[in-house]
Amino acid sequence: MSAKFRKILLSGYYGFDNAGDEAVLASLCDILRGKLPNVELVALSAKPEATAAAYDIRAINRWDKAALRTELAECALFCSGGGSLLQDVTSVRSVWYYTSLLRQAQKQGVPTIVLAQGLGPLRTKAGRWLAGRALSKCRLLSWRDAASERLAAEILPPAQKTIPSYVVCDPVLLWQPTAGDSSAVADGEELTVAAQNIKVVALALRPWRNMQPAAAACLVQLLREQNFQPVLLPYHLGEDEKLAEQINAALTTAGQEPAAVWLCATPQEAWTAVGRADLLLGMRLHSLIMAAAQGVPALAFSYDPKVEAFARMAAMPLAAAGDLQPDSVLAQLNALPAKPQAYPLAPLLGSWPPLLAAINRILAEK
Repeated sequence: MSAKFRKILLSGYYGFDNAGDEAVLASLCDILRGKLPNVELVALSAKPEATAAAYDIRAINRWDKAALRTELAECALFCSGGGSLLQDVTSVRSVWYYTSLLRQAQKQGVPTIVLAQGLGPLRTKAGRWLAGRALSKCRLLSWRDAASERLAAEILPPAQKTIPSYVVCDPVLLWQPTAGDSSAVADGEELTVAAQNIKVVALALRPWRNMQPAAAACLVQLLREQNFQPVLLPYHLGEDEKLAEQINAALTTAGQEPAAVWLCATPQEAWTAVGRADLLLGMRLHSLIMAAAQGVPALAFSYDPKVEAFARMAAMPLAAAGDLQPDSVLAQLNALPAKPQAYPLAPLLGSWPPLLAAINRILAEK
Protein backbone atom coordinates (compact mmCIF):
# COMPACT_ATOMS: atom_id res chain seq x y z
CA MET A 1 0.00 0.00 0.00
CA SER A 2 1.26 3.46 -0.84
CA ALA A 3 2.23 5.61 2.13
CA LYS A 4 -0.20 8.24 0.85
CA PHE A 5 -3.13 5.86 0.75
CA ARG A 6 -4.55 4.76 4.09
CA LYS A 7 -7.86 2.96 4.09
CA ILE A 8 -10.11 3.19 7.15
CA LEU A 9 -12.96 0.70 7.42
CA LEU A 10 -15.96 1.92 9.42
CA SER A 11 -18.36 -0.48 11.12
CA GLY A 12 -21.69 0.63 12.56
CA TYR A 13 -25.45 0.38 12.26
CA TYR A 14 -25.39 1.94 8.83
CA GLY A 15 -27.89 1.53 6.01
CA PHE A 16 -30.93 0.83 8.18
CA ASP A 17 -32.79 4.15 7.73
CA ASN A 18 -32.03 5.30 11.27
CA ALA A 19 -31.41 9.06 11.16
CA GLY A 20 -29.30 8.98 14.31
CA ASP A 21 -26.87 6.33 13.11
CA GLU A 22 -26.72 7.91 9.66
CA ALA A 23 -25.81 11.20 11.33
CA VAL A 24 -23.02 9.37 13.16
CA LEU A 25 -21.59 8.17 9.86
CA ALA A 26 -21.97 11.59 8.24
CA SER A 27 -20.19 13.31 11.12
CA LEU A 28 -17.42 10.69 11.29
CA CYS A 29 -16.77 11.16 7.58
CA ASP A 30 -16.45 14.91 8.07
CA ILE A 31 -14.18 14.57 11.12
CA LEU A 32 -11.86 11.89 9.74
CA ARG A 33 -11.50 13.43 6.29
CA GLY A 34 -11.04 16.88 7.77
CA LYS A 35 -8.48 15.98 10.44
CA LEU A 36 -6.59 12.95 9.10
CA PRO A 37 -4.60 13.48 5.90
CA ASN A 38 -4.73 11.11 2.94
CA VAL A 39 -7.36 8.65 4.08
CA GLU A 40 -9.94 6.67 2.15
CA LEU A 41 -13.12 5.77 4.02
CA VAL A 42 -15.04 2.56 3.43
CA ALA A 43 -18.21 1.72 5.36
CA LEU A 44 -19.98 -1.54 6.08
CA SER A 45 -23.64 -0.98 5.27
CA ALA A 46 -26.94 -2.79 4.85
CA LYS A 47 -27.49 -0.61 1.75
CA PRO A 48 -23.99 -0.05 0.37
CA GLU A 49 -25.03 1.75 -2.83
CA ALA A 50 -27.17 4.25 -0.92
CA THR A 51 -24.46 4.77 1.69
CA ALA A 52 -21.79 5.38 -0.93
CA ALA A 53 -23.95 7.93 -2.73
CA ALA A 54 -25.02 9.75 0.44
CA TYR A 55 -21.54 10.26 1.91
CA ASP A 56 -19.24 10.14 -1.12
CA ILE A 57 -17.40 7.08 0.17
CA ARG A 58 -17.04 3.46 -0.82
CA ALA A 59 -19.29 0.97 0.94
CA ILE A 60 -19.60 -2.81 1.02
CA ASN A 61 -22.36 -5.13 2.14
CA ARG A 62 -22.06 -5.69 5.89
CA TRP A 63 -22.92 -9.39 5.50
CA ASP A 64 -20.48 -10.12 2.67
CA LYS A 65 -17.66 -11.98 4.42
CA ALA A 66 -15.55 -12.34 1.28
CA ALA A 67 -15.74 -8.61 0.55
CA LEU A 68 -14.80 -7.87 4.16
CA ARG A 69 -11.69 -10.04 3.95
CA THR A 70 -10.69 -8.38 0.68
CA GLU A 71 -11.07 -4.87 2.12
CA LEU A 72 -9.18 -5.78 5.27
CA ALA A 73 -6.25 -7.08 3.22
CA GLU A 74 -5.42 -3.47 2.25
CA CYS A 75 -6.74 -1.71 5.32
CA ALA A 76 -4.76 0.59 7.60
CA LEU A 77 -7.35 0.77 10.39
CA PHE A 78 -10.64 -0.85 11.40
CA CYS A 79 -12.99 1.38 13.42
CA SER A 80 -15.86 -0.10 15.38
CA GLY A 81 -18.39 2.67 15.91
CA GLY A 82 -19.81 5.02 16.67
CA GLY A 83 -23.18 4.19 18.06
CA SER A 84 -24.20 1.56 20.61
CA LEU A 85 -22.93 -1.60 18.97
CA LEU A 86 -21.69 -3.78 21.82
CA GLN A 87 -24.89 -4.44 23.75
CA ASP A 88 -27.08 -7.46 24.43
CA VAL A 89 -30.36 -5.88 25.55
CA THR A 90 -32.38 -7.36 22.71
CA SER A 91 -30.13 -10.31 21.92
CA VAL A 92 -26.54 -11.43 22.26
CA ARG A 93 -26.46 -11.62 18.44
CA SER A 94 -25.65 -7.91 18.22
CA VAL A 95 -22.54 -8.08 20.35
CA TRP A 96 -21.55 -11.32 18.61
CA TYR A 97 -21.81 -9.72 15.17
CA TYR A 98 -19.83 -6.59 15.95
CA THR A 99 -17.13 -8.40 17.93
CA SER A 100 -16.79 -10.92 15.09
CA LEU A 101 -15.87 -8.03 12.78
CA LEU A 102 -13.27 -6.81 15.24
CA ARG A 103 -11.87 -10.33 15.58
CA GLN A 104 -11.67 -10.79 11.80
CA ALA A 105 -9.72 -7.56 11.43
CA GLN A 106 -7.41 -8.55 14.28
CA LYS A 107 -6.91 -12.00 12.72
CA GLN A 108 -5.78 -10.31 9.49
CA GLY A 109 -3.34 -8.07 11.36
CA VAL A 110 -5.30 -4.82 10.95
CA PRO A 111 -5.11 -2.34 13.87
CA THR A 112 -8.53 -2.04 15.48
CA ILE A 113 -10.04 0.74 17.56
CA VAL A 114 -13.38 1.50 19.17
CA LEU A 115 -14.53 4.91 17.98
CA ALA A 116 -16.81 7.07 20.13
CA GLN A 117 -19.03 4.17 21.12
CA GLY A 118 -21.48 3.72 23.92
CA LEU A 119 -20.82 0.37 25.60
CA GLY A 120 -23.61 -1.82 26.94
CA PRO A 121 -25.82 -2.69 28.53
CA LEU A 122 -24.10 -6.08 28.72
CA ARG A 123 -26.32 -8.27 30.88
CA THR A 124 -25.20 -11.74 29.85
CA LYS A 125 -21.98 -13.59 30.60
CA ALA A 126 -21.61 -14.38 26.91
CA GLY A 127 -22.01 -10.71 25.93
CA ARG A 128 -19.45 -9.53 28.46
CA TRP A 129 -16.99 -12.25 27.46
CA LEU A 130 -17.33 -11.57 23.73
CA ALA A 131 -16.90 -7.83 24.23
CA GLY A 132 -13.99 -8.18 26.64
CA ARG A 133 -12.12 -10.57 24.33
CA ALA A 134 -12.48 -8.29 21.28
CA LEU A 135 -11.67 -5.09 23.18
CA SER A 136 -8.54 -6.64 24.66
CA LYS A 137 -6.91 -6.76 21.21
CA CYS A 138 -7.71 -3.15 20.26
CA ARG A 139 -5.01 -0.50 19.93
CA LEU A 140 -7.15 2.10 21.64
CA LEU A 141 -10.66 2.52 22.98
CA SER A 142 -12.79 5.66 22.86
CA TRP A 143 -16.18 6.04 24.51
CA ARG A 144 -18.88 8.68 24.36
CA ASP A 145 -19.48 8.66 28.12
CA ALA A 146 -17.64 7.81 31.32
CA ALA A 147 -20.03 4.97 32.21
CA SER A 148 -19.03 3.12 29.03
CA GLU A 149 -15.35 3.57 29.89
CA ARG A 150 -15.97 2.15 33.37
CA LEU A 151 -17.81 -0.85 31.96
CA ALA A 152 -14.97 -1.51 29.53
CA ALA A 153 -12.51 -1.51 32.43
CA GLU A 154 -14.69 -4.07 34.22
CA ILE A 155 -14.83 -6.57 31.37
CA LEU A 156 -11.27 -6.29 30.07
CA PRO A 157 -8.89 -9.06 31.14
CA PRO A 158 -6.54 -7.84 33.92
CA ALA A 159 -3.50 -7.86 31.64
CA GLN A 160 -5.21 -5.58 29.11
CA LYS A 161 -6.45 -2.77 31.34
CA THR A 162 -3.64 -0.47 30.16
CA ILE A 163 -5.04 -0.05 26.64
CA PRO A 164 -5.26 3.71 25.93
CA SER A 165 -8.79 4.93 26.59
CA TYR A 166 -10.49 8.21 25.75
CA VAL A 167 -13.86 9.75 26.57
CA VAL A 168 -15.12 11.93 23.73
CA CYS A 169 -18.46 13.42 22.78
CA ASP A 170 -20.68 11.77 20.22
CA PRO A 171 -19.43 12.90 16.79
CA VAL A 172 -22.85 14.30 15.87
CA LEU A 173 -22.29 17.04 18.44
CA LEU A 174 -19.47 18.29 16.19
CA TRP A 175 -21.45 17.96 12.97
CA GLN A 176 -22.28 21.00 10.87
CA PRO A 177 -24.51 19.77 8.04
CA THR A 178 -25.12 21.91 5.01
CA ALA A 179 -28.21 24.04 5.52
CA GLY A 180 -31.12 23.12 3.31
CA ASP A 181 -34.83 22.69 3.18
CA SER A 182 -36.27 19.55 4.73
CA SER A 183 -39.16 17.68 3.22
CA ALA A 184 -40.13 16.71 6.77
CA VAL A 185 -42.34 19.81 7.17
CA ALA A 186 -45.20 20.79 4.92
CA ASP A 187 -45.28 24.48 4.00
CA GLY A 188 -48.89 24.86 5.13
CA GLU A 189 -48.16 23.51 8.61
CA GLU A 190 -45.12 25.73 8.99
CA LEU A 191 -47.01 28.89 7.97
CA THR A 192 -49.94 28.14 10.27
CA VAL A 193 -47.67 27.72 13.26
CA ALA A 194 -45.75 30.90 12.46
CA ALA A 195 -48.92 32.94 11.97
CA GLN A 196 -50.40 31.88 15.30
CA ASN A 197 -47.10 32.21 17.18
CA ILE A 198 -47.55 28.71 18.58
CA LYS A 199 -44.54 26.89 20.01
CA VAL A 200 -43.72 23.66 18.21
CA VAL A 201 -42.94 20.68 20.46
CA ALA A 202 -41.19 17.83 18.63
CA LEU A 203 -41.73 14.36 20.08
CA ALA A 204 -38.89 12.02 19.08
CA LEU A 205 -40.31 8.81 20.52
CA ARG A 206 -39.48 5.19 19.86
CA PRO A 207 -41.21 1.87 20.51
CA TRP A 208 -40.32 0.53 23.93
CA ARG A 209 -42.04 -1.56 26.56
CA ASN A 210 -43.02 1.53 28.60
CA MET A 211 -44.03 3.67 25.63
CA GLN A 212 -47.81 3.34 25.34
CA PRO A 213 -49.40 5.03 22.29
CA ALA A 214 -52.46 6.00 24.36
CA ALA A 215 -50.28 7.86 26.88
CA ALA A 216 -48.43 9.65 24.07
CA ALA A 217 -51.77 10.60 22.50
CA CYS A 218 -52.87 12.02 25.85
CA LEU A 219 -49.69 14.11 25.98
CA VAL A 220 -50.39 15.42 22.47
CA GLN A 221 -53.85 16.55 23.56
CA LEU A 222 -52.57 18.18 26.75
CA LEU A 223 -49.97 20.10 24.72
CA ARG A 224 -52.66 21.34 22.35
CA GLU A 225 -54.80 22.51 25.25
CA GLN A 226 -51.89 24.69 26.39
CA ASN A 227 -51.45 26.22 22.92
CA PHE A 228 -48.48 24.11 21.83
CA GLN A 229 -48.20 22.48 18.41
CA PRO A 230 -47.01 18.88 18.98
CA VAL A 231 -45.39 17.08 16.03
CA LEU A 232 -44.17 13.48 15.87
CA LEU A 233 -40.57 13.07 14.78
CA PRO A 234 -39.77 9.47 13.71
CA TYR A 235 -36.01 8.87 13.59
CA HIS A 236 -36.05 5.22 12.52
CA LEU A 237 -38.16 4.88 9.40
CA GLY A 238 -40.53 1.98 9.70
CA GLU A 239 -40.05 1.36 13.42
CA ASP A 240 -40.82 4.87 14.70
CA GLU A 241 -43.30 5.48 11.90
CA LYS A 242 -45.41 2.59 13.18
CA LEU A 243 -45.48 4.13 16.66
CA ALA A 244 -46.54 7.47 15.12
CA GLU A 245 -49.38 5.70 13.34
CA GLN A 246 -50.47 4.08 16.62
CA ILE A 247 -50.42 7.43 18.42
CA ASN A 248 -52.48 9.04 15.70
CA ALA A 249 -54.91 6.10 15.71
CA ALA A 250 -55.40 6.66 19.45
CA LEU A 251 -56.04 10.36 18.82
CA THR A 252 -58.58 9.57 16.10
CA THR A 253 -60.35 7.08 18.36
CA ALA A 254 -60.62 9.81 21.00
CA GLY A 255 -62.17 12.17 18.43
CA GLN A 256 -59.01 14.29 18.06
CA GLU A 257 -57.08 15.43 15.02
CA PRO A 258 -53.98 13.35 14.20
CA ALA A 259 -50.65 14.98 15.02
CA ALA A 260 -48.39 16.20 12.24
CA VAL A 261 -45.59 13.76 11.39
CA TRP A 262 -42.22 15.13 10.29
CA LEU A 263 -40.47 12.22 8.57
CA CYS A 264 -36.68 12.16 8.66
CA ALA A 265 -35.49 10.28 5.59
CA THR A 266 -31.93 11.61 5.96
CA PRO A 267 -29.83 12.81 8.90
CA GLN A 268 -29.86 16.29 7.38
CA GLU A 269 -33.66 16.28 7.49
CA ALA A 270 -33.58 15.19 11.13
CA TRP A 271 -31.18 18.03 11.93
CA THR A 272 -33.40 20.56 10.16
CA ALA A 273 -36.58 19.27 11.80
CA VAL A 274 -35.10 19.47 15.30
CA GLY A 275 -33.83 22.98 14.59
CA ARG A 276 -37.32 24.11 13.60
CA ALA A 277 -38.81 23.00 16.93
CA ASP A 278 -39.11 25.30 19.93
CA LEU A 279 -39.00 22.41 22.43
CA LEU A 280 -38.16 18.73 22.15
CA LEU A 281 -39.07 15.61 24.08
CA GLY A 282 -36.54 12.98 23.07
CA MET A 283 -36.18 9.28 23.58
CA ARG A 284 -33.92 8.98 20.55
CA LEU A 285 -30.41 9.88 21.69
CA HIS A 286 -29.48 11.75 18.55
CA SER A 287 -32.58 13.91 18.69
CA LEU A 288 -31.23 15.15 22.03
CA ILE A 289 -27.73 15.59 20.65
CA MET A 290 -29.06 17.58 17.68
CA ALA A 291 -31.15 19.69 20.03
CA ALA A 292 -28.14 20.49 22.21
CA ALA A 293 -26.01 21.33 19.18
CA GLN A 294 -28.65 23.80 17.93
CA GLY A 295 -29.71 25.29 21.25
CA VAL A 296 -33.19 23.75 21.26
CA PRO A 297 -34.51 23.33 24.85
CA ALA A 298 -35.02 19.60 25.35
CA LEU A 299 -36.34 17.11 27.88
CA ALA A 300 -34.73 13.66 27.75
CA PHE A 301 -36.99 10.67 28.26
CA SER A 302 -34.85 7.82 29.49
CA TYR A 303 -35.27 4.30 28.20
CA ASP A 304 -31.55 3.44 28.08
CA PRO A 305 -28.44 4.43 30.09
CA LYS A 306 -27.02 6.21 27.04
CA VAL A 307 -29.82 8.78 27.21
CA GLU A 308 -29.20 9.41 30.91
CA ALA A 309 -25.45 9.69 30.29
CA PHE A 310 -25.84 12.36 27.62
CA ALA A 311 -28.45 14.26 29.63
CA ARG A 312 -26.01 14.48 32.54
CA MET A 313 -23.14 15.64 30.32
CA ALA A 314 -25.27 18.32 28.65
CA ALA A 315 -27.07 19.42 31.86
CA MET A 316 -30.35 18.47 30.20
CA PRO A 317 -33.43 17.75 32.34
CA LEU A 318 -34.47 14.12 32.48
CA ALA A 319 -38.01 12.77 32.67
CA ALA A 320 -38.55 10.07 35.28
CA ALA A 321 -37.87 6.55 34.01
CA GLY A 322 -40.79 4.21 33.53
CA ASP A 323 -44.15 4.74 31.86
CA LEU A 324 -44.84 8.02 30.10
CA GLN A 325 -46.76 10.23 32.56
CA PRO A 326 -48.43 12.94 30.42
CA ASP A 327 -49.13 15.39 33.26
CA SER A 328 -45.60 15.15 34.66
CA VAL A 329 -43.96 15.44 31.24
CA LEU A 330 -46.13 18.43 30.36
CA ALA A 331 -45.05 20.21 33.55
CA GLN A 332 -41.38 19.57 32.73
CA LEU A 333 -41.81 20.79 29.16
CA ASN A 334 -43.48 23.95 30.47
CA ALA A 335 -40.48 24.52 32.73
CA LEU A 336 -37.96 24.48 29.88
CA PRO A 337 -36.33 27.82 29.03
CA ALA A 338 -36.96 29.70 25.83
CA LYS A 339 -35.01 28.94 22.69
CA PRO A 340 -32.05 29.28 22.23
CA GLN A 341 -30.82 27.27 25.20
CA ALA A 342 -27.16 27.51 26.18
CA TYR A 343 -25.83 24.03 26.95
CA PRO A 344 -22.38 23.56 28.59
CA LEU A 345 -20.85 21.92 25.54
CA ALA A 346 -17.36 23.43 25.43
CA PRO A 347 -15.64 20.60 27.37
CA LEU A 348 -17.36 18.02 25.18
CA LEU A 349 -16.49 19.74 21.91
CA GLY A 350 -12.81 19.92 22.87
CA SER A 351 -12.48 16.20 23.60
CA TRP A 352 -11.52 14.92 20.14
CA PRO A 353 -8.01 16.32 19.33
CA PRO A 354 -6.06 13.90 21.60
CA LEU A 355 -7.98 10.94 20.14
CA LEU A 356 -7.38 12.06 16.56
CA ALA A 357 -3.67 12.51 17.29
CA ALA A 358 -3.51 8.95 18.63
CA ILE A 359 -5.32 7.61 15.55
CA ASN A 360 -2.91 9.46 13.29
CA ARG A 361 0.03 7.82 15.08
CA ILE A 362 -1.45 4.39 14.39
CA LEU A 363 -1.97 5.27 10.72
CA ALA A 364 1.61 6.52 10.48
CA GLU A 365 2.83 3.00 11.21
CA LYS A 366 1.33 1.75 7.94
